[in-house]
Amino acid sequence: MNKQIFLLIGSLIFIAQSCYYDNREELFQYIQQQECNLTEATYTANIAPILSSNCIRCHNANRQDGNVNLEGFNQVKPYADNGKLYGTINHDPGYALMPTDGIKIPFCEIEQVRLWVESGAQNN
Repeated sequence: MNKQIFLLIGSLIFIAQSCYYDNREELFQYIQQQECNLTEATYTANIAPILSSNCIRCHNANRQDGNVNLEGFNQVKPYADNGKLYGTINHDPGYALMPTDGIKIPFCEIEQVRLWVESGAQNN
């Protein structure tokens, strides 16, 4: 009887541990694959490429998901000024998660957006 209880408990522990699931993107999202410049960020060198590779697909002049167009500085500036640009990509409470798949863009890119916004979101 004791042997059966021991086997049952051991099996339950094994099954419980096998249910643990990690998402590769979540586990490694903050490991920097390349050097990250956090001393300055400009719209042309940093922000426009970040938006182009992560946002423009759904937020452009022809496809304005959520009624948001991020194509060009003049369209991005209001979202930078009101905090929505940084809040959504950083997944801050109260903001829609962007990208919508729930996986944040790389840490360095989020920090470059933060730096650019905190520096006045200039068209530079």
